[in-house]
Amino acid sequence: MEVNVKLYGTLNRPFDDYDHNAGLGVSMVQGATLQHLLFHLNLNPKGIGMVFMDGGPVKLETLLKEGARIKIFQPIFGG
Repeated sequence: MEVNVKLYGTLNRPFDDYDHNAGLGVSMVQGATLQHLLFHLNLNPKGIGMVFMDGGPVKLETLLKEGARIKIFQPIFGG
């Protein structure tokens, strides 16, 4: 199954050729969850703020969908 992933903040730094307009095309096995995707991308869930799939918020155990558009945001800090 193919999903499109867009990374926000500094999360894209490990990906040399990352193009924010195109995002990353990622192949995952059927039945994969958001947690599997983060592992596949070598992103620590503790370093993730919010994740949206097709416009709605999702949790780590959410199953990915074919063709899903996934947006991954880093935590926001401030004072």
